[in-house]
Amino acid sequence: MKRIIQITAMASCIFALSSQAVIAKSGLQSLSDEEMSEAEGQALLNLGYTAPTGASNSVTDFGFYKLGLEGELEINANIRNLQLGCGGVNGAGACDIDMENVALSGLPDSYAADGTPQWDNGRASSSATITNPFIEFAIRNPTSSALREVSGIRLSADQISGLLTAGIENKGSGQTTTDGIKSFSGYLQVANTPVTSRTEASIFGKTYDQMIYAQVDTDLGSSSVFSNVQGMNGGASPPSGTQWGTKVAEQAVNFIFPQTTIQGNRMSQLNLVVEGVPINPIAISAADGALYMRLVDPILWVNNSTFYMGEEGSNSWTVKDCAISATAASCGLTAQQKTWNNNLRNAGIPVGQMGCVNSSNAYAPNACTYITNLKANVTVKQNFNLVHNLPIESGGYLSLQKESIKWPGANSDDIAQRGWWMSFQDPLDFGALNPTERISMQDVLPQIATLITNYLATPAGEIHLDFGEALNAAFGLPLYKPLGNIDVTGKPAVLTLENLPLDNHQAVVSNCWGNLKFC
Repeated sequence: MKRIIQITAMASCIFALSSQAVIAKSGLQSLSDEEMSEAEGQALLNLGYTAPTGASNSVTDFGFYKLGLEGELEINANIRNLQLGCGGVNGAGACDIDMENVALSGLPDSYAADGTPQWDNGRASSSATITNPFIEFAIRNPTSSALREVSGIRLSADQISGLLTAGIENKGSGQTTTDGIKSFSGYLQVANTPVTSRTEASIFGKTYDQMIYAQVDTDLGSSSVFSNVQGMNGGASPPSGTQWGTKVAEQAVNFIFPQTTIQGNRMSQLNLVVEGVPINPIAISAADGALYMRLVDPILWVNNSTFYMGEEGSNSWTVKDCAISATAASCGLTAQQKTWNNNLRNAGIPVGQMGCVNSSNAYAPNACTYITNLKANVTVKQNFNLVHNLPIESGGYLSLQKESIKWPGANSDDIAQRGWWMSFQDPLDFGALNPTERISMQDVLPQIATLITNYLATPAGEIHLDFGEALNAAFGLPLYKPLGNIDVTGKPAVLTLENLPLDNHQAVVSNCWGNLKFC
């Protein structure tokens, strides 16, 4: 400590002597008050005061004293652990703000095709820019010497431009992330964010929560039918070359999350919701598998029937982005699949959507069952430590307060809560949230079963078998019966995306020279 004081004192003396020399050399002249009033200039430091609003016990009823620096600062910094407000007034066992491996640098110069941030001369050579930084105090009862007290303090700036990252790397599938943003208290807005994802291919109809109920009318009698789950899971063998249960092909789920405000204390997870996300029509053919159905009232001597939701020999197919003139091998398709693809494209089925072909490989929309107008209410539950990149191009602040405070200049709904609080004024652009894993449909399939059952209970969904079809079923032959369009308009499914690894829009680029991940 003594050594530091000695060095500081020595530096002060040198500065004083240097200043005297500069003044003497420049020949500065004293000015009168009148001459001073005519001079113009800008102070490096400025003081400001905002009076209370007068609303008793309001979040704005404070006197705000502000000390600002008129200038522009550049900073490049790494912080191994940023922990603020651990324990304390908000409770033990957690922190208001807890971030590990934090880095602040300039914004990227560009982005790679896969979304990875890029800097022309490396991230470590860039700097975040802080324009007009200031420190501000919130004083309750500022005009009363007996009652006034400091209620809060904040560090802020008129403008901050830079990239704030947390964590060392963007983990992939099957890996866990333990660093990054562990706890966040504050206010932020997520800008409109595109999400590009796909569902996981599934087998439908083999579990009790995916049972289908229907009424079958024939020339030989009528009966209620339902999925024979027990039979499909060991009691009966499926027809040769097929399986019990119907394949549901993977589907694109692409949408844009609208701008969303997130605020609160000690948050560890982003919770975003968007309603009415359209799902492309799902085509189900005979090749997608069979359901084993139980008849409540036997027709003739028949108690069970093998049921296909498409014409015999039909196939469903998701159109690939493969030119009609291209070879099958160049597209990674078999010759038959290439024929399906060409025929569906020629029929006007868009890339990424499903169509149906018959046993002759020709486009045949009536040969399959379709689930149409399916929409999903999508909930994203994403741990903060899976979101690494926070690009900042606006004002923001870090504050500590003993009570709720609405700081001057903050957004109208940004009320800093007790404890530490980090706020970003303008929406943060994450670029994209693109899961690298398929979304499980297991929670959605029971909902689809209910929608199908409800549809089959309507006059439009009634299943009628002619004499020949009923007779075939009576002699144990499979029943091939396309159900047409199962329209589920107005009955959205609920789809949850939870803690899915994200693509390189959230890739962490080291803020160090060399090959170090953190320094």
